[in-house]
Amino acid sequence: MNIILSLVFFASGAAALIFETLWFRQAGLMLGNSVWATSLVTSSFMGGLAIGNGLAGARGGRLRRPLLIYAMLEAAIGATGLGLVVLLPGLTAFMAPLFTPLLDQPAALNTVRFVVAFVLLLVPSTAMGATLPVLAGALSTREPRFGRVLGMLYGWNTLGALAGALAGEGLLIERFGVRGTAWCAVTLNAGAVISALLLSRGFHQTLMVAPSGTASARGADRRLLAAAFLAGGLLLALEVAWFRLLALFVFGTSLSFSVMLAVVLAGIGAGGLLAGWLVRADAEAWRWLSGTALAAGAVTAWSYAALPDVLARYASVQSLLEPMDVLALALPLMLPTSFLSGALFTLMGTAVKAEGRGASSAAGAVALSNTAGAMMGPLIGSFVLLPGLGIEGTIFVLAAGYFVVAVLAARPARLKAETSALARVGPRVAAAAFFAMIALFPFGLMRNHLALRPARPYLAAGHRIEAYREGLNETITYLARDLWGEVTSHRLLTNSYSMSGSHFASARYMRFFVYLPVALHPAPKKALLISYGVGLTARALTDTRQLESIDVVDISKDILELGRIVFPRPGTFPLDDRRVRVHVEDGRFFLLTTDQRFDIITAEPPPPKGSGIVNLYSREYFQLIRKRLAPGGITTYWLPVYQMAGPESKAVIRGFCDAFEDCTLWTGTGLEWMLMGSAGGGGPVPEEHFEKQWRDAVVGPDLRALGFERPELLGTTFLADAPMLRRLTADTHSLDDDHPLRLSTRFVTKVAPLYFEMMDVARTARAFESSEWIRRVWPAALRERTLGEFSTQGLINRSHTGYGASPISLPEVEAILVGTPLRVPVLSAFLTSDSEIAAASRAKGRGENDPFVDELLGFGALGDRDYSRAADFFWKAERGDHAAELGPLRVLALGLASRLPEARKAIADMSVSAAPAEQPSWDWLARRFGAGPHR
Repeated sequence: MNIILSLVFFASGAAALIFETLWFRQAGLMLGNSVWATSLVTSSFMGGLAIGNGLAGARGGRLRRPLLIYAMLEAAIGATGLGLVVLLPGLTAFMAPLFTPLLDQPAALNTVRFVVAFVLLLVPSTAMGATLPVLAGALSTREPRFGRVLGMLYGWNTLGALAGALAGEGLLIERFGVRGTAWCAVTLNAGAVISALLLSRGFHQTLMVAPSGTASARGADRRLLAAAFLAGGLLLALEVAWFRLLALFVFGTSLSFSVMLAVVLAGIGAGGLLAGWLVRADAEAWRWLSGTALAAGAVTAWSYAALPDVLARYASVQSLLEPMDVLALALPLMLPTSFLSGALFTLMGTAVKAEGRGASSAAGAVALSNTAGAMMGPLIGSFVLLPGLGIEGTIFVLAAGYFVVAVLAARPARLKAETSALARVGPRVAAAAFFAMIALFPFGLMRNHLALRPARPYLAAGHRIEAYREGLNETITYLARDLWGEVTSHRLLTNSYSMSGSHFASARYMRFFVYLPVALHPAPKKALLISYGVGLTARALTDTRQLESIDVVDISKDILELGRIVFPRPGTFPLDDRRVRVHVEDGRFFLLTTDQRFDIITAEPPPPKGSGIVNLYSREYFQLIRKRLAPGGITTYWLPVYQMAGPESKAVIRGFCDAFEDCTLWTGTGLEWMLMGSAGGGGPVPEEHFEKQWRDAVVGPDLRALGFERPELLGTTFLADAPMLRRLTADTHSLDDDHPLRLSTRFVTKVAPLYFEMMDVARTARAFESSEWIRRVWPAALRERTLGEFSTQGLINRSHTGYGASPISLPEVEAILVGTPLRVPVLSAFLTSDSEIAAASRAKGRGENDPFVDELLGFGALGDRDYSRAADFFWKAERGDHAAELGPLRVLALGLASRLPEARKAIADMSVSAAPAEQPSWDWLARRFGAGPHR
């Protein structure tokens, strides 16, 4: 029977973890995915478990048919678990009026969140919490060693949870969707119910009343339960710290977090099983409690100190993406402490039973204390320790906390003396290891080594760290790129990933998200920005004078505060604008709960494959945006297709077009695409209104610096309208809340050819010319002038795409120089910008003798069509590292400046030593400027 019930409890653990995963997903749709919301949902779930532990512990010894009760508990879990998965999305609209008045009152809002989550999860979580004490009490009537029973049940149930964690995120949700996965969990629960009912026939428990115990025994009991409480809190707080630490090296997808959780669960389960085996071999194995607690503290400190050696196996310093890489990092960091924590639970339960409690009471009391501690651990870890001490300080304090567990769990004096050498030496070795690791804890490892790792590629490319903060949600690193003492751009890293930047390519598409809808909307007054980033989109909004109110929503207070770094001059920080209202909240939750309507909603959420971010790319979310637009309002939405496979991006586009009949697709810069839709936009925009931004004293220069030097160039970013997009996605299902893994957690290694086909200049020009939507909304005169400008956008796209795009050739450079007066496409061809050229000009004025100064000034002179000056700068710059690249450009400039003898001489002198890959350029130059054969 023990073996069968262990398997039953394994299935129960798998079902429980699957349900927990699904509940957290569905609760995120209603309560948001902010750190406050997720922590409060976790704590409310743990609170329900604790109630179930307590109730079963108090009543379990009085149950005559415990397996029947267990079957009823599993049935309740399956029924209510499925009900929550199905009903939670529908409750969001019903609950919204409750949250709306509290949107800007975080304390009250979070209290309501906790109460709502607690009430919703109360029945299934309480039933889950009751299962262990009930089964432990039942089996203990037939097994004299309570510790073996507790370890066996606890271990197998935890290993089942491990299987559920991996199966849910790794297989079931992708294949069956959220609701289908819930039915898989129900099937496991049903198997547990049927098995328990079959085994319950003839199984009756003899009622036993446990003695109350002496005062000293009750004191020892209280100390052990306090130790269980603290151990549960320490492990869950450590889990928060570990996840934050590994997020510096692992991109945080839902699958990555499931792998990390699986490591913790594997350790707990294996530790519980081993401790159960030890109790079977030695009835007083619980005398190892203090030594085990000290060992847990020692390995916690050791595993942190050893992390650099583990990371050294990876040559790349970029974030690791594959599940096996995540596993390889998580195992040495998290498994040792988790293993010892699982052993601690079983040994504590055995010790509490030895103090005179009944089996159900002992299991329930230890589980109650441990779960109550686990309820507090994430809250204290997330909101007290990490913000106050950082990751390193948090790990140290939690490692040291195991000393208190050891003191509380010290064995009673009446226990008979140990006789084995191992029993005498073992605790002393554990104590020596603990104090040695605490004394030698590697303070400074985080700041001097670990925190630098994500930034190293950028540091090697000339950036420096300007700010570093371990915030409430994430670890933030701000990098600055300096040229001759001037900051020319910033880059924002959150954890292991480059989230945003202020260099030209990013500035162009982020500000474009505002300038296009403003050009098309007749009178925008209210705007909403979801996700702040480095603030470039927010700045474009505040630069738009006709806007009367601007709401900015971001989940991270720290990112909002550090955004001032990008705008150091007084009066330039967008959040200081009197029209701006800031909301530190989850973007979807804000849209759900606000009663406002907006003329413009624009959003650039984090990378779509990050954990929880898929909620910001689903059809239901886009429908929510549509609902919050005022009549005629326009939304623009970031679509980073280079991060998605073709079917994935098509699923997002299909969902967007389901919400917006007039959906259109645009490219801001290269593969940084944008979706746009409206709430019933009208007819053609008057040309005078469309061009108004170019006449603005603030916005006009910015538009020109971004490459929109004339109004007609805005249209060259067009890729497709609604009929085209519906044909493109005809074979694709929408990304929706029930099928979140249509946007998988796997990262693309090669950009889909589809994206380059979509950006082909000839195709985009035809699409623009044939689009009914363009004819309906675009000023007619601008539409005609736009058709001749698509090649310039194609040049910008190729320059800033990478990912296998073909390089810009000399004939293309000449074509843009001779065929248009445009400056920015020329600078883009050489991956520079006016900000860098201005810094070079000031450095030149200070007497800076750097070839790179002359190189940048040469590019600037080309953009000005001052070819003679450009040739002179390139000649000076050829003494630097880029001589091979600059030689052909100098000859091109000489030829365009009509300095043909010098051009021909340079061709004769330089082409002879050119590398084979450079010969086509020299051949073209020789033909272009009449130099004749040069080989």
